[in-house]
Amino acid sequence: MRSLAFLAALGALAGALSTGAASTAAPPSLATLLARHVPILVLHPAERVPPAPVDGFLADADLQRQGASGWEKIDAPLPAGGSGLRLDQRLCRAVEGVAATSCYVVAEAAHGAARPVAYGVAFRAGRRIALQYWLWYPFNAYSPTAPPGELWQVHEGDWESVSVILDERGTPLLAGYSQHSEGQRREWARVPKRGGRPRAFVALGSHANYFARGVHRFDPRVVEPVLISVIRQKGFEPADRTGAGRVVKPRLVRVSATSPSWMAFAGAWGEDAYIRVPPSDPARYGSGPSGPAFHEQWRRPVADVLGWPRG
Repeated sequence: MRSLAFLAALGALAGALSTGAASTAAPPSLATLLARHVPILVLHPAERVPPAPVDGFLADADLQRQGASGWEKIDAPLPAGGSGLRLDQRLCRAVEGVAATSCYVVAEAAHGAARPVAYGVAFRAGRRIALQYWLWYPFNAYSPTAPPGELWQVHEGDWESVSVILDERGTPLLAGYSQHSEGQRREWARVPKRGGRPRAFVALGSHANYFARGVHRFDPRVVEPVLISVIRQKGFEPADRTGAGRVVKPRLVRVSATSPSWMAFAGAWGEDAYIRVPPSDPARYGSGPSGPAFHEQWRRPVADVLGWPRG
């Protein structure tokens, strides 16, 4: 019979070998990391347009090209490319402003109660990993007041995102939440989470993502200063509002720059955007948003988020 000392030494050696193996274990796959950090969304209690799959909008949208007499319908499949084209929800008119919200809600409901989707993609960039989760809203209807008043800014179609930046072994370092034309970033230790999933508080109407609920004054680094100025001139506070409403846990759908095929569409996801500053009539205020693969965040998945201000 071997001595107890000899057996103890063997046990210690086995433990050391086990620890060394664990430290050199391969990091999780990109697919595993992408599934691990799908965001949880907390909507404002008054939000009427939750995130949705794109399928309903695509079914209701006309492909259009601008001609001599305005935008004209094209009877053709959705193309790859097509930067001069746009999609238009044929059932609703964004120029009607906040009042058009009901039309977009009814149109989406006609396609059934589909679970919200986070369209996810993972990138390796040097010694960093970037996870992106893209969220689709059929309509964006912002007003500085709740309930909304006569001053508003709207656009058909709204792509928002949540990013998680990790080190090369898959340890989260920070998160980036889209807000208007840019976003904010925060160190992972300070990001609200449930398990490994970041929680984003979604602003009423605008669908900007924030790290906490409350009133969030517009930052001119992420919101067009001219919009801030217009709101102030009318005596309102330029701000977003988040709250503790419906909690949304979207299912993950992986995408690439070409799959599903609609990811390759380079045109606008919606008709013209509009702003109404009373007593004036609504005025054109830009166009619909670009798809995920045509954002700077997609092209520079780590550097772009690192350039956002701290939140």
